[in-house]
Amino acid sequence: MQAKFGEQGLTVLGVTDEPQKPTETWVEKKGAKYAYAYDKGGKLARFFGVSGIPHAVLVDATGKIVWRGNPGRLEDAVIEKAVKGALSKPMWDWPASAKAVRTAVQKRQWAEAISAASKLAEADGGPVIADALKQLVTGRVTAMKEDLNAGNFLGAQDAANALSKSLGSLPEKAEADAVLTAIKADKDAATIIKAQQQIRGIREAAPSKRKEIDAAIDDLKKLVKEHPGTFAATEANAMLDELMEKKRNK
Repeated sequence: MQAKFGEQGLTVLGVTDEPQKPTETWVEKKGAKYAYAYDKGGKLARFFGVSGIPHAVLVDATGKIVWRGNPGRLEDAVIEKAVKGALSKPMWDWPASAKAVRTAVQKRQWAEAISAASKLAEADGGPVIADALKQLVTGRVTAMKEDLNAGNFLGAQDAANALSKSLGSLPEKAEADAVLTAIKADKDAATIIKAQQQIRGIREAAPSKRKEIDAAIDDLKKLVKEHPGTFAATEANAMLDELMEKKRNK
C-alpha cells in the first residue's frame, strides 16, 4: 500500500502496543517498508475504537477520518480519493532549508508556509512544495464547503475557523469567513452543532468497559431520536455501529 500510493501522498503508519525489541525484530523479518509507532497503554487504539486487529483508519488530506475497518477490505478508489490534495513528499524528506516551511505547516499556518516555500530555491524543491501547499489549502477549502452542504455544521465550522485564522491575506480566507456567516445564519445549525459536540465527547471518552459502552449506546440512540435526518444522526448511527461491534467482541 505504501509502495503503491506513497508518491501520491499516502503515509502508512503502523501502530503497536508491543515493546520495541519484538517490534523491530518483526519489522526486519517482514521487511516492512513503512513508518511505525508505539501506543503503550492503547490510548490511541481506544480513541479509534479498535476492537480487533488488523484494524486501519484512513485520514484524508484535510485531516478527516474517511474510512475505518480491516485494511484488507480497503479499496484503492477510497485511498485515491483520500490522497487528493495531500503532500506528495512527506515533510521528513524535505531538505534542511525547508525548516521554516515545516514549522509553519505543523502549526497549520498556511499563509506563512506558502510564503516560506516561495523563498526556497528550486534545487531545494521550493516551487514544488509551494504548489503542493496551495493544493492542500484548496483541498481543505473544498472539504469545508462539502461539509457545509452535507449539513456537517461542526466539521464546517471547525475547518472555517482554522482556515480563517491561518490564511492571512490569501483569497481563500474570504471563503472560510463566508462559511462561518452561513452557519450563523442557519436556524438549525446551533442545535445540530450541540448534538455533534455531544457525539464527539462520547468518542473522546473512548468507552471501553461494558457499562460505559451501554451508557454511550443509550445516549447515541437518544440523539438519533432527537435529531432525525440530520448529520448528527448520521454520525450517531455510525458510532452506534462501532460500539455494537465492540460490545459483541467483549
